[in-house]
Amino acid sequence: MARNNTSYIPGAAAMVFFAAAILLLPWLGETLFYSKGEPREAIVATAILDSGNWILPTYFGDEIPFKPPFLGWLIAIFATIFNGGVVNEYISRLPSALAAIAMIMCGYRWAAPRRGPRFAMVMSIITLTSFEVFRAALACRLDMVLTAAMVIAIYMMYDLTEEERPQRQALRYIAVILLLACAALTKGPVGALMPCFVIGVYRLLRRRRFWPSLLGMLGIAGAAMIPLALWFYAAYLQGGDSFAALMYEENLGRLFGSMSYESHEHTMWYNFFTLATGLLPWTLMALFMVGGLRRYRRKPLSTEALLSLTAVVLIVGFYCIPASKRSVYLLPAYPFLCYGLACIAEFRPAQAGLRIFTWFIAILSILAPAAIAVLYLHPVKGMMLDQISVIGWLLLLVPTASGIAWIMNRHSPLAHTLACVWALFFAYTAVGMPAALNPRSDKHLAVEARRLAAAQTSMEDIDASKIDAGTSAESNIYFVNPWEHLRPYCANFYLHDRLRLLTTLAEAETLPAGAVVLVPQQVDTTGHAASFTFHPGTERSCDTRRPVAIAIKRSVSD
Repeated sequence: MARNNTSYIPGAAAMVFFAAAILLLPWLGETLFYSKGEPREAIVATAILDSGNWILPTYFGDEIPFKPPFLGWLIAIFATIFNGGVVNEYISRLPSALAAIAMIMCGYRWAAPRRGPRFAMVMSIITLTSFEVFRAALACRLDMVLTAAMVIAIYMMYDLTEEERPQRQALRYIAVILLLACAALTKGPVGALMPCFVIGVYRLLRRRRFWPSLLGMLGIAGAAMIPLALWFYAAYLQGGDSFAALMYEENLGRLFGSMSYESHEHTMWYNFFTLATGLLPWTLMALFMVGGLRRYRRKPLSTEALLSLTAVVLIVGFYCIPASKRSVYLLPAYPFLCYGLACIAEFRPAQAGLRIFTWFIAILSILAPAAIAVLYLHPVKGMMLDQISVIGWLLLLVPTASGIAWIMNRHSPLAHTLACVWALFFAYTAVGMPAALNPRSDKHLAVEARRLAAAQTSMEDIDASKIDAGTSAESNIYFVNPWEHLRPYCANFYLHDRLRLLTTLAEAETLPAGAVVLVPQQVDTTGHAASFTFHPGTERSCDTRRPVAIAIKRSVSD
């Protein structure tokens, strides 16, 4: 296939790489864990390193993870190589950030030969700065690792041609199988089956023969699921029927709506709403340009456009089936949706709408840092910001400068739009995110609980500024948890998996004197005042979304 060099830009690939790397990598550890999802995955890696069990590690003493362990393996490996075996926020988020960068660069490599480097740059930056992709790239969650493996495999299977040399074609097939195996080991069989489904339908639309296409895709998917099957067998030998029941519920039960508990149940319209919000701010760009799109003349779809349309329809359509719906389930569709948004952004008859959108983004780039400054100097209840350093204030000037640059220049609206959006995300990642979210973390609760636990054994108080998630607590700390499906993952991570669960406060009556118990507001403490001394913990736990007190078991003499 002839390469498209009509819009050659020197160093375009390097610019995309550095834009992604600078946006994601330096700031991964600046924001504490502030929700249940991230520490839930990080605890798996902590349990792997503590126990040496890479097949079925347990946390909270005896609980097994909900998903296959590939993300936990990556975090544990990175922690061993880069941080002396200590799992922290930066190490926990590193696999997601690296996966996102790999997906962005492979998307550039896929689009550049067909539409030129300029288009590939636009598509890559739009993908990077789509809110849902950006959020997943900065999170210790399995969704970005899964998405990157699936999307890169789709790109590679699209590129398979009969004209390639047999040796190179064999290597490409091996790479695809390895990628899909990683996807399956991240979240189950869907990781291997969905990309094969997309490519299989795409080949049929290209009038390829049915049986060779079907058997070829089944062969690839089957080979990719062999490592998952081996892990499942090894895990079953350790976990038995309870493990098998959990895997059935998390995979088939979630698909057919037969789970024992409600899990993000929504109508199918929820998927389309989350797509519109997840693609922000680029959905707004499309709305600004919709008037000019009326002049679009219909013509046959190119092969890459056909693949993108096929991927979006099949992925979104598939996830309309389960009752359980979440925005992250649709992440594999985002790079292909961003291909369409890049086509809209470069559509010349709609450039008047793009200029209006550029003005909107430029003004927002100036006002957003100013709003952070005002909120910092005049805090509002419930929106307290953490300390912002001098460097942080300087970084907030980056979007301001990009907005002013458009006002002074007003040439190349698309380039200025991409720069302003990137600068806004940069400021949010480096400054806004840690300032807004760190006060919501349960790390502060863990620090206080460890300080009180240390005081009971006449140890030195723990320095809150130096607490490390990788430092083991000296003894177990307990959490009264009467809810079947709620787990205090954030507090447990910062207590280095030393949290043990109790159903009622009455169970804590048998604990030795000096035992530390975390007691959520919802727990009935009637009749226990004589046995415990209660201390303030946190006004709002990110695990329970309610205040949590810290109770110390009194001795009989007290």
